[in-house]
Amino acid sequence: MEAPSLSSSVGEIGMKLPSLSRSEEESQMKTPPLSRSEEDREKDERDSAKVVKQTIDDDLFKVHRGLNYSMSTDTYAPRLALVPLYAKLGLHRYNLLKGKDLKISSVEKYTKSTGSAASTYCITFQALDLKASSSSGLLQFITFRARVCELDYGQFILLCSVAMPLGETRVNDGGYKTTNVLNNKVLRQFMPELPSEDPFNDDTGRFYVLKESEVQENDWIRLYLELAVATSFRNDITHGMTDLTILKVAMEITRNLEPYNMGLDAYDAIFYIRYKDICKARVGKDVHRVAMVRRILNVHSGYFRIVGQTQSSQTTKPSNALEAGSIVD
Repeated sequence: MEAPSLSSSVGEIGMKLPSLSRSEEESQMKTPPLSRSEEDREKDERDSAKVVKQTIDDDLFKVHRGLNYSMSTDTYAPRLALVPLYAKLGLHRYNLLKGKDLKISSVEKYTKSTGSAASTYCITFQALDLKASSSSGLLQFITFRARVCELDYGQFILLCSVAMPLGETRVNDGGYKTTNVLNNKVLRQFMPELPSEDPFNDDTGRFYVLKESEVQENDWIRLYLELAVATSFRNDITHGMTDLTILKVAMEITRNLEPYNMGLDAYDAIFYIRYKDICKARVGKDVHRVAMVRRILNVHSGYFRIVGQTQSSQTTKPSNALEAGSIVD
């Protein structure tokens, strides 16, 4: 007796299986997808969030109708002088917010907006982490990006909205709207002026006169002076900043922002910098001058605003430091 065929056996047990097409057979031969674990799904969500955050952060450094420049090929002297100062300002903002002491190493490239004399600069630069370099024995460099806006051409009115290492995402206070930016008209109301009292010789406790060592240890004080001069005297910026000599520095804490610090890292403070400028193209014979600089750092939004101006020091009584000469090179 012949053995029953497979088809007849199946037919005897139940319904006969239908014949399959070649494509259907190949489809059934494929390994079915494995069910994804909760851990895998969470990883996908994190990766998606990173992409979204990175896209948002990339938008922070986009400039409408901007032109790209490289520091190694740019030949326009005013930009070559201003852009490194703006990069230093961005790194200074980062140091204040993070409690770091990174130093700028070099500026690589930047994008400058067009269509207005007052421009926005998105700058890529290298910063040196001295602490990490000391620990590892090797120089540790970090690539940074910063966005600095000139809110008024020819005036020292600047806003640094973001500065962070490449690849890092910005975290904002959820209750603070980052669109709440002081414009140039409002910032002019914060423009510091020389007070009637001599801030360098005050016994009321309103001002704090910095020690020589404090001025030397905090190189951002020199940065404030150079920014005040460079932005206010743009036509003479090609003469450089080497002719500037700091004589004395006083500080006033306004306490308009909460939280505020009482030290040199106060978020809202005014600095009075008495200095000497021997560049005749800038100041003529009026070489003894004072720069008034106010910084306003909002720790919630991360916005760093800085405004200031310079003027002759003839309106203040000469201090002993002025008569004795420079205290800071």
